Amino acid sequence: MKVYLGREPREIVISSNGHNLSFRRFYKPLNPSQSQQSGSVPLLTVRSISDSELSSDRYFEIQNRLFYGLIGVLSIESDIFIGVITGIQKVGFPRWNNDSGRIVPADNVIKVLNVEFYSLDNNIFDYLIYDIVDQNLEKIIMNIHAIQLKNLLSDGTFYFSREYDLSNAFKTHALSHNLDYIIDNQDFDYIWNRSLLNELITWRERAPPDVRQQFDAGLFFTFLIRGYCKTTLIEELDNTHTSITVISRISTESKQNSFALTGVNEDGKITDLIETEVIISTDKFIFSYSQVSANVPLFWEAVESQLRYGKKYKITKDIDNTQVAFDRHFDNLEEKYGVVSIVNVVKPKSETQELIASTYEKCASARGLRMVNLHYNSDAIIKSPQNMLLKLEQDIYELGAFIYDINRGIYIGKQTGVLRISVLDSVKKINLIEKLVSKEVMELMTKEILGFDMTDSFIEAHNKLWNENYYWLDRMYSKNTKNFGKYRKVYTKIFLSRVKVYDPLNPYVSKHLRQLRSNYSYEKDISIFAGTFNTSGKISTEDLSEWLLPKDSKLESAPDIYLIGLEEVVELTPGQMLATDPYVKQHWEKEVLHTINNGRFDMKYVSVWSSQLGGVLLMLLLSESEYMKVKHIEGDVKKTGFGGMGSNKGAVAVSFKYSATRFCVIVSHLAAGLDNVEQRHSDYKTIAKNIRFSKGLRIKDHDAIIWMGDFNYRILMTNEEVRRMIITKEYSKLFERDQLNQQMIAGASFPYYHEMEIKFPPTYKFDAGTKTYDTSEKMRIPAWTDRILNRGELLTQLSYGCAEDILYSDHRPVYATFKAVVTVVDEQKKTQISKDLYEFITGKLSDLSDEEKVSLLNDSTFVTDSLKQYDDTLAGQSPVVSHQDVKRGMKLPAPSSDTKKWWIGNGKQAKVVLDVDSSSYVLNPNRSSNPFIKDDDLPIFIPK
Repeated sequence: MKVYLGREPREIVISSNGHNLSFRRFYKPLNPSQSQQSGSVPLLTVRSISDSELSSDRYFEIQNRLFYGLIGVLSIESDIFIGVITGIQKVGFPRWNNDSGRIVPADNVIKVLNVEFYSLDNNIFDYLIYDIVDQNLEKIIMNIHAIQLKNLLSDGTFYFSREYDLSNAFKTHALSHNLDYIIDNQDFDYIWNRSLLNELITWRERAPPDVRQQFDAGLFFTFLIRGYCKTTLIEELDNTHTSITVISRISTESKQNSFALTGVNEDGKITDLIETEVIISTDKFIFSYSQVSANVPLFWEAVESQLRYGKKYKITKDIDNTQVAFDRHFDNLEEKYGVVSIVNVVKPKSETQELIASTYEKCASARGLRMVNLHYNSDAIIKSPQNMLLKLEQDIYELGAFIYDINRGIYIGKQTGVLRISVLDSVKKINLIEKLVSKEVMELMTKEILGFDMTDSFIEAHNKLWNENYYWLDRMYSKNTKNFGKYRKVYTKIFLSRVKVYDPLNPYVSKHLRQLRSNYSYEKDISIFAGTFNTSGKISTEDLSEWLLPKDSKLESAPDIYLIGLEEVVELTPGQMLATDPYVKQHWEKEVLHTINNGRFDMKYVSVWSSQLGGVLLMLLLSESEYMKVKHIEGDVKKTGFGGMGSNKGAVAVSFKYSATRFCVIVSHLAAGLDNVEQRHSDYKTIAKNIRFSKGLRIKDHDAIIWMGDFNYRILMTNEEVRRMIITKEYSKLFERDQLNQQMIAGASFPYYHEMEIKFPPTYKFDAGTKTYDTSEKMRIPAWTDRILNRGELLTQLSYGCAEDILYSDHRPVYATFKAVVTVVDEQKKTQISKDLYEFITGKLSDLSDEEKVSLLNDSTFVTDSLKQYDDTLAGQSPVVSHQDVKRGMKLPAPSSDTKKWWIGNGKQAKVVLDVDSSSYVLNPNRSSNPFIKDDDLPIFIPK
């Protein structure tokens, strides 16, 4: 990366990887009646320039510095500064590869050692840049607040990575990150320079595709987290390698109040929120475990004590005015982490602290949160760590830990919640507890994973990293609390900095691009096969064609998508922390692909995603013709067995986009037993609430949902009645007494989901290897435990059946086929139209000065006329673009009126006449009240 300064007009150019990005201050031309307001948001222009332009005499390179990244655009008192990193140190590599004994980092974490800010407004001290000494720095920066920011960002507590998302725990990571993924998935609450980059991110999103592609290749953006990060590599005597990485992320959710000695605010935001993660990498596995610490989430503040040392704490609001903010805080935590268990280390050694502790317990109890009180001092914890760990044992087991099998590409375990450690102002005690919990979790995980031992060198490195973590966090915490007023001003400059990129053309082009959507998108029917099978923990070579290639599937051709869910692929006992025997997943992937690729369809399929939680396995397989249309694939899991501790019951889910349509598929194994209806309902609610994808996406937020599995719902009739009705095929009468059917009718479990009529016999429980229902001592009542439900108007179910001749399990496989109407976006065509729009309008401005360009672009009539002319070349017709609508930036068309009826398509007006005698005919009440549901079998109007 290189930095150039430009003269007349003043300009700063960042050059990186063959792409040059220019920043220039911009002043809007004013009418004679206007005056420039000093308090207005400063404007700048951002543009790409060529190497030939950069080689002109206008620019000179800053050559006595090495530059490593752009941290953003800063505005201080209406002056604009460009921030760049000028000093770094490599400190971490959470992931690595072993190349014949040589460890090669797969990603690097870098510590920031120094930053510089260069002014876009003043060039009178540019000559001093060639003579960088302490006396000149203040003159170059030209602003004391910029010096304070430089000192802050250079204090050794800021980190970045080009390949690794430092803002999120490892469990949320994809295998690779492009810039779109980073922007979409980063947790910006942990990005300290977000406000400095926000406007540049917006500019990038609006830029033409070719400019955006070049910009991404330039690796300009540098996202900074604050806290601590370091990796230690351990080489054992047997030539095995293990790395330990500790990452502490300090949240910015309280912004300028970061490190304030206060509690929660009205929005549920908290000061001093720190997420600390330990990552263990070996040749075979990656482990990850996260903990969270923060101030007590009540309304309190610290005041100076009359004693020589120490502070006095007081509550500022009573419990009645605290609960709402308290709940909001834990809503935010549960949204991100799932289950939250409170570890309270506030020791009530005064009347005020006792009041804080009791109020905390009451708020937690009112919300239904588990709280463990650890009223130990640091010395007691060090002398008897087992006393503390014994109190946390249940939480450690229940919340689990993340484990990824590198060689097989599967997730063996997942952390389903987090310990939330609460303090008033003790960094030392927090770090000590987190270090001991981290070590305990590692010991528990290694007991269930072969080939990894916690050696003395491993434990020594683990403890040393946690001690360094304490040193840096305590150092930073002390500096901030002792000089809070000073640092609050600095944080205000960071978080409230406002700069606007002046680009008046983009809003019009983006709006018009949406109006031209029909030119680059279309609706298409795709077919989906969904199948669920409880295999009873058995592996068989029995032919699966009857299930995966049914003759009565109602499909005219091969399915575009196969969704396969399996339950009990391994036998698990309640209480196991992790899943076992991952080899089963490979077997089933191979069996399913072999069956469908050698079946009656002339189509080849590939497995694009699969995940296993205990005995539950979900596979997503796509035909080769559709493979490129599916993107943004993400998975999640949720344990429900043994009170959420065991993976013998639970769910696996996948979210993906087929072009512009978002799908979610869930496979679940719910609680067993005839009388366990409430537990099954609870399992459903737990899964629906806790399954999360990036950016807080939930199951219900998708366009189409398919939920299948062994739901374990039974039939509320006697054994004799059920078996007799099976023989006579009175399935409708049996279905009336089906527990799931009754739950859905009552609006309890699976509201808004649909299930096709069942015309096959109950799928459970058979004597294995026979078609005879259970003859064991328990004589279980036959039931439809295996089900496939769907939700979303774009789905139409075509068939619903079971494979009655696959006999080796005590269940029968169930399948369903669907037609889905998806919206397909031709990305290449969209990109080309967007590029053409820009070139068409900018071509009209090419010979104008900046002032003339601004004048024309401020006249929306010019833009509208240009867009109309573009449409003439594109489709031979002029679109209807209302000047007032463009001016108001409306997203919806105006209401219809007698003079202006609602338009359709590219501005084409529609007039519909219904030639119906209303005195003799009425709307057909048997048709759906939703006019968008196709129902061609019934007439729209019928005689009165």
